[in-house]
Amino acid sequence: MTSRKLVIIGLDAADYQTTQALVRDGRMPRLAVMGRSGCFSRLASVFPPQTAPAWTSITTGVNPGKHGIYYFYNFSRLPLTIINSTDTATPRIWDYVGAAGGRSVVVNVPITYPAQPISGSMISGIPPWFTDARSVYPEELLSRLEREHYETDTPMSRSLEREPQELVRRVADTEKRRVDLFLELLRESEWSFAMVVLTALDRLQHKVVGKGEEGREATARGYQEIDGIVGHLVDSVGEDTNYIVVSDHGFNERPVAFYPNVWLHQKGYLKRKSSLRYRLDAAAHDLFDGHFLWVPKAVTKRYQGANPVVHTIDQVDLESSRAFVPGTDGVMVVKSKEDRQEIASALGQLRDETGQEVCRVYTREQVYSGDRLGSGPELLIVPRDDVNVRSDPFARSVVTRSGSFPRGNHSSNGILFASGPDIKQSAISDARLEDIAPTALTLMGIRPEEDMDGGLLDILRSRDQALERAVPKRSEQAYAFSEEDEKRVIDNLERLGYT
Repeated sequence: MTSRKLVIIGLDAADYQTTQALVRDGRMPRLAVMGRSGCFSRLASVFPPQTAPAWTSITTGVNPGKHGIYYFYNFSRLPLTIINSTDTATPRIWDYVGAAGGRSVVVNVPITYPAQPISGSMISGIPPWFTDARSVYPEELLSRLEREHYETDTPMSRSLEREPQELVRRVADTEKRRVDLFLELLRESEWSFAMVVLTALDRLQHKVVGKGEEGREATARGYQEIDGIVGHLVDSVGEDTNYIVVSDHGFNERPVAFYPNVWLHQKGYLKRKSSLRYRLDAAAHDLFDGHFLWVPKAVTKRYQGANPVVHTIDQVDLESSRAFVPGTDGVMVVKSKEDRQEIASALGQLRDETGQEVCRVYTREQVYSGDRLGSGPELLIVPRDDVNVRSDPFARSVVTRSGSFPRGNHSSNGILFASGPDIKQSAISDARLEDIAPTALTLMGIRPEEDMDGGLLDILRSRDQALERAVPKRSEQAYAFSEEDEKRVIDNLERLGYT
């Protein structure tokens, strides 16, 4: 390995268009400097543009058809289960670094729980939203997290959403404390590679995007806060280090709601359970969240968040249904090949009241490739740019602009910044998530695997260095969440708007 260190800073949901506008207006000065000295580019996400497959592609250099992570659910069996780090054996960047004799510090990268033994230290990311002995490596780090009151995410409530500036302050404070811990770990040991993911922009935008001028200003303030945190991190680590700043996807306003489970129900593909539980839970959510503060939190925490905690997969009769959509990013489970063809054809012809196409529908074979293709969802819905896919099977309309639903969601336009001693001024205009791992490895003097889907980005000052071959050991460890922990994970996914 080369002696030059590399830090990857992940900014979950940092949007290309939003970032570009704020950089132009002088509201993100630290990232602007990185862009001028190195590169600033659009970074195309995977499909769906969602946390789990995206960060896995960033850190492995391959598409979901090879690493096998498509959503927060494992689609290879029914009933669906929550994914974890053992659901893919594909090596990550830090596995190659360890095989080459280097050490890594990895903090809050999604889909790293349970934390696997690495050469270095790791604090895993979501899911889950709690920390235990499996969240860290080495295990001694757990007592430190408990002592420092480490938060995987900022606790959310509807009352907090009514105060967007306070929400900005809360999510930024969580990230400042995360970065302080990250920097402490870097100071305490030798390392070659480091990576931290900040989730504040995703959590903030899910709550405020689409809420008028107040929402736009809160979003801008959130980006400014994160820009300052990135600057503090770079100043603390030093200039003799290469930096790559990436996001897993973008985020945009989506004022139209599309309920594919309602369409599937109308067409006879989906069977609903009784709506009684849905109505009772929604009513309790409205009653308890942010109102009866004297009621113990142990009672009310189920109802705190942007959305009623009524899981889609609990509202659907999975045994009798032939197809259903489990989340809000367009993945669809279809049980038969015949239904798959019929649904793709009919749903692709759906029009709204203006006559516009609502979505396009693709089979997994059209989107992915690799030996894990068979474990992916059968169909993928690509909504129109202003359409927000929602999973509620009890909505009153298939397509609507009215009602209570978030007015923003993920888009495919993420960001890429890169700067450092080994990075040249570059005018690249587009990159893919899969390009990050091979480029990062090359920067560290490690030869990327030939079967990586990504390529080397044209951002390096020199490409003449000899590259070392590193062969990581593939983990055979298996893990499954307990029934209780899986329920806790699904509750959090619901509160964040993913199911």
